[in-house]
Amino acid sequence: MAEPPPLQALIGSLVFYGRFAPSFTRIGYIARGLPFRPVKTPAEGEVWLVTGATGGLGRAAALRAARRGATVLAVGRNRAALDSLAAAAPAGGIVPVVCDLSDMRAVAALPAAPELAGRPVDVLVNNVGVLIRDFSRTPEGLETSYATNLLGHHVLASGLVAAGRLARGAVILNVVSGGLYSVPLNTRMLNIPEAHYNGFAAYASHKRAQLALADHWRGRFADLGVRTYAVHPGWADTPGVQTSLPVFRRLLGPILRDAHQGADTIDWLAAARPPEAIDQIWFDRRPRPAHAFAHTRQPAATTAQLLDLLNADAARLGLRTA
Repeated sequence: MAEPPPLQALIGSLVFYGRFAPSFTRIGYIARGLPFRPVKTPAEGEVWLVTGATGGLGRAAALRAARRGATVLAVGRNRAALDSLAAAAPAGGIVPVVCDLSDMRAVAALPAAPELAGRPVDVLVNNVGVLIRDFSRTPEGLETSYATNLLGHHVLASGLVAAGRLARGAVILNVVSGGLYSVPLNTRMLNIPEAHYNGFAAYASHKRAQLALADHWRGRFADLGVRTYAVHPGWADTPGVQTSLPVFRRLLGPILRDAHQGADTIDWLAAARPPEAIDQIWFDRRPRPAHAFAHTRQPAATTAQLLDLLNADAARLGLRTA
């Protein structure tokens, strides 16, 4: 994907950030009174699986769940970081699960991991996500952010259901981003080849596709009574933002949310389980429009085409997701 001219990109950024900054930052979180309405519903007996749990939103969501009494299967590739997370939670609240979430065969093996041998998962939080500026390819031949942000979520959810590891009445939460407001649903910018790679377009497109997956799973897993939500955490000061968006952080740092504020609606949705909303994003405990600009309302691909791509890429690795 060709990058827009510098002036056009600058104007686009100013419009985008000017429109959303008051709502997506700590200003909106406080204005909506969320600090005064903590999630208190007990979660004893629940099993959560949180990907990307070693930092940022994933770590905050895992700690919030564990402090409400849940057992959290915390998935990440850094064992030391997982152990640090477990030490910060109530005893036994965090179960570390080591997995490289860019490795699709490793993700496909997660449902059979010994840490998951107990009760099925009640809450699946597809949180892991990376914005990579420079092209990177996994050993399996996939663009790294596509594998991590999207294909892995599809492989994991499908695998949990196929293995009987997703509980009846479970909740699936796909953690999306405000970046999706800049693109329509498409397949062209998902597994982008090196010659055309644009990390920002890839990330935004993955997040738009996560919303489509949430809507698809609502029908596919209906016989299990599963509820699915796409949840936007707002703009939080996470390690990913610090690494990938330094200018953004420098400009908005004083008003960015902290990770626990960003994880609030993840925690609330798992506790409240409100009626699902099609093609809408849950943000600050309410469903919000999935489109802010006219050009994203007309998709460049259908959900069926998205699934064809995901299933074909999984099949090439010998993985069954359909």
